Amino acid sequence: MGTDENILKHQLDHGIFDNAQFHGTEGIARKAIDEGISTLSPRQRSVLDPYLSNHCSGVTDPGGHHNGCSKGLKGEELLEAYLRSEDSEFLLCESCESDKGYHAHQWDRISRE
Repeated sequence: MGTDENILKHQLDHGIFDNAQFHGTEGIARKAIDEGISTLSPRQRSVLDPYLSNHCSGVTDPGGHHNGCSKGLKGEELLEAYLRSEDSEFLLCESCESDKGYHAHQWDRISRE
């Protein structure tokens, strides 16, 4: 299974298509997972294309400042963001994930002092 199919599988498993604008989106995603995304017609592919990219949600530091990141995520980077995330609606790029870890570490250090 390729990257796009793995993204669609993750989305399917986490209910991303439950509120899709087009009622047949979930079925098209299942077809892409089962038979490969290359088997889809251009019209079917156009239904799934918006689901194969997303944006980083950015992080907020302990002082309440949001970094404003909205980096585009697609391919392997999007799949990794889904796999790291506990909430499929809140995705982070690798840099923001690192910042989040740093902020948590700093907050823990400050809390102990």
